[in-house]
Amino acid sequence: MSDCCCNPGVGKRPDIKDEPEYDAYRPGEVRLYGRPASCLPIFTKNPSEIDQLVEREISKNTVAGTNNKELSESIRRIFLDHVTKNIVGATDENVTLAVIDDECICSIPIHLNINGNCCDDSNYIRSIGIIYGYAYEGHCYKLPKPQIMFLPSHPKCIVKSEHGCGCECGYDPALGYAVWQIDKQKAVIALDIRSDNLKTLVLDENIPGNRSPLAYAQSMSLAPQRYRE
Repeated sequence: MSDCCCNPGVGKRPDIKDEPEYDAYRPGEVRLYGRPASCLPIFTKNPSEIDQLVEREISKNTVAGTNNKELSESIRRIFLDHVTKNIVGATDENVTLAVIDDECICSIPIHLNINGNCCDDSNYIRSIGIIYGYAYEGHCYKLPKPQIMFLPSHPKCIVKSEHGCGCECGYDPALGYAVWQIDKQKAVIALDIRSDNLKTLVLDENIPGNRSPLAYAQSMSLAPQRYRE
């Protein structure tokens, strides 16, 4: 059986054109394999089409000779700024958690001070992926459970070999997988996602003896007290 058959499908073939970079040996490189998030523009029409639609609507209520083109461009810029900053909350590391509730978008922007630790680029995070496995120093590994990660690079397509093998580390692009090439020193964001009922995740999880000291306050409460003379 081919190694490409050992991993389940996770989505459609990613529409990615960029290929991995194999021009040099990178000792600290980690390759992540998973399903990339779909990236869509905020405006489904190109800017010129939007400007024409707005200009046509404005022209119905303005006097002849008014420069509606500049006005429509200003409206588009204001709306784009409003969507990214106020509705989506895309600031700083441009990471936000959101839920669509009928006609509302409920979002919480996440600030983790990544830029202050490693770089000056305000758009450090470039993509999101559900990661299932990775490769390091020539060996392939599987994660015990998938992890959602915010990553500092764009995904690349998995290329076929000259011998016809269409996968890498058993991950086939036809089953929805892509690859990220990231240095091991780069900062990333990993989310620990668990789904269960409230009793299991909150009540049972925090019974003494079951809870794990994942937070500072829990570590402090579990640590033995030392008395000073």
